[in-house]
Amino acid sequence: MKLRSIKYLITAFSFSVTLMVFFHKLPTYVNSQVDHVVISEIQIAGSSASDEFVELYNPTGSDIIMEGWRLSRKNSAGTQANLVANLNGTIPAHGFFLITHPDVEETYGADAIYSAASNALTNNFTVLLYSDTGITLVDKVGFGEPNDFETAPFPENPISGQSIERKAQATSTSESMSSGGMDEFMGNGYDTNDNSNNFVIREVAQPQNSQSAKENPTLVSPTPEPTLTVTPTADPTPTIEPTSTPMPTLTVTPTNQPSPSPTVTQPSPTVTQPSPTVVPTTAPEPTPTPLARTIGFFNFPGKTKVCQFHLQSRTISFLTIYLPKINCFTL
Repeated sequence: MKLRSIKYLITAFSFSVTLMVFFHKLPTYVNSQVDHVVISEIQIAGSSASDEFVELYNPTGSDIIMEGWRLSRKNSAGTQANLVANLNGTIPAHGFFLITHPDVEETYGADAIYSAASNALTNNFTVLLYSDTGITLVDKVGFGEPNDFETAPFPENPISGQSIERKAQATSTSESMSSGGMDEFMGNGYDTNDNSNNFVIREVAQPQNSQSAKENPTLVSPTPEPTLTVTPTADPTPTIEPTSTPMPTLTVTPTNQPSPSPTVTQPSPTVTQPSPTVVPTTAPEPTPTPLARTIGFFNFPGKTKVCQFHLQSRTISFLTIYLPKINCFTL
């Protein structure tokens, strides 16, 4: 019983240390995905003043059909005008929808174009998306020094060729959202209703339309793959003094001897061998098979890797310890 208790203590200690190291080292990715369409990217000028677009992103798991929606803009004086008075189309689940100036419709493969080319975008503007004819506001983005915004405006006006892009998660930066960055394919669903906190400058604009690849942050891992370093601490090894088992004592019980007689032969003494005491041994406790825990899915060009964390048992004499192990395999 004493040995079993010590074994449980050692196993619990090893498991606790492993959990502490694992949760300390494991990177976290916070995705504040909303349940409605958002304005995901805006460019106000490129190779020409009319080289501009507004990109929408659907962070939900279902296609969203727009019927009679409206896309408007508001200048720094507060005057509002329509970019698209009657916006219709379908935004795929985790997909995009692109509205452009008529001059760059073919260049970007626009899903819709401005209704009035004269109502273009420039510095210090606000872009507003409605799910009807201007009453029900779906999303709003103000940049520079606009008249209207959510909580606070994004403080910069993008220069020619740049855009402002919605983050994938709270920790996203211009570098992580750019081509090759770890958040490049994580979508644009981060929305805290604060324009100053939800966007970054994208040095090279990347307009995406309804035919572009979908970006689902729940299925795609950031790249490059994060390195998980687990350094288990040494488990204390108790010294256990084995107890000696006394040998059974052989007891010889002689029978009563009759009086010697010249004609009677003395019988041989009867030796009674005591039955040895059998000490039952305790069957070893079955070692539970640790369940693998999926760390994440890691996307590489042309393949996806799944990495799982599990505890691998090691038995040394009467001790069983569990060491963390990371296994990755290609889907």
